[in-house]
Amino acid sequence: MLPKTPILLHKQTKSAHQSFLNRFARVPHLYNNWHYHRELELLYVIRGDGTRFVGDSIEPFFSGDLVLVGSNVPHFWRSDARYFEGREEVYAELILTQFVPDLLGDAFELSEFRPIKKLIERAQHGIRFLSATRDQAGEILHRITATKGSKRIILLLQLLELLATTEEYYLLSSLGYRKLLTDASSQRLREVSDYMLKHYLHPLPLPEVAAVANMSEKAFCRFFKGATQKTFVQFLTELRVSHACKLLLSHNQPIGEVCFASGFNNLSNFNRLFKRTMGRTPRQYRRHGATADQLPKAQS
Repeated sequence: MLPKTPILLHKQTKSAHQSFLNRFARVPHLYNNWHYHRELELLYVIRGDGTRFVGDSIEPFFSGDLVLVGSNVPHFWRSDARYFEGREEVYAELILTQFVPDLLGDAFELSEFRPIKKLIERAQHGIRFLSATRDQAGEILHRITATKGSKRIILLLQLLELLATTEEYYLLSSLGYRKLLTDASSQRLREVSDYMLKHYLHPLPLPEVAAVANMSEKAFCRFFKGATQKTFVQFLTELRVSHACKLLLSHNQPIGEVCFASGFNNLSNFNRLFKRTMGRTPRQYRRHGATADQLPKAQS
């Protein structure tokens, strides 16, 4: 099972006996606390769905999600509520791969590895891979998991070459989301985030959340914007839009029902905020969306 890690606290993940980490896991749910580490992380969700947070990006994820997260970029994957109900038939499967930026020492500085070096730089945004690239990468990840010895390194380089040369991807987060918090601030943000994730589908006034942080509203807003690069209202709206995206793609509910089931209380306001966030109306999103390959409002 993946470790539960305090929010935004450093985690040392590299084994002293391996050049990189790669493992298959079947777990009740994905890890649900913000964290960061020096290692780049490639997470392939074979089975599971929920909400993905990478830097300042908030998006729904589904089975087949493949994302590369850069060194020290805060992230976590939050499984949907049903994964926490303790039912044996509800579980997630994933392959986790982690490696340090200088995996091969200075080799990535060589001209032959220039595409991979650029991939590592792009990963500071978080990168989601799509379509055939995702499927090919998934096959290589399964092979790495089943392989021992030096062949694992060869397969990893094949994987990185594939990811470095494809155009089937988009970037998730704005560059520069690397503000690290003190341990005390990290704990406070974790408590606030946990509370919001439990209650965002219901009315959630600012004073209530500020009280969870034991702060005045003004101080809380300043703290929250500095920690997340989003205002409280923007973060809450994006959580609700992300939930609406999942409903639009996986259910046949009328859009009005999706609106109210996602925490909005006004259909016209929902349509406006959804389009502002996703770059298309809920109806357009449902019509053109695909659970594995849905593109956001703009590719980078």
